Amino acid sequence: MKRALNTTFAILVLAWLALTASTYGVLVWQSKAFISPTHARPVVMCTYFEGTKLFERGYIYSPDGRVGHSRCPVFSKPLAF
Repeated sequence: MKRALNTTFAILVLAWLALTASTYGVLVWQSKAFISPTHARPVVMCTYFEGTKLFERGYIYSPDGRVGHSRCPVFSKPLAF
């Protein structure tokens, strides 16, 4: 039992270190599609964890996924400003 806990903890620490060292973030949660006041189109907001902080990305919503996204991608990079 103790070995399983130690192994799980080690895997979680390695995953966190990998996220911290990479430029990608992993999806934490997403909001339902809503009409954006700036774009006047449906948008889905996605929140990602990058290892040290959270960041948000907005994607144009399309139920069939042809023009926009029907759901958030699992991995994403933050926008560089």
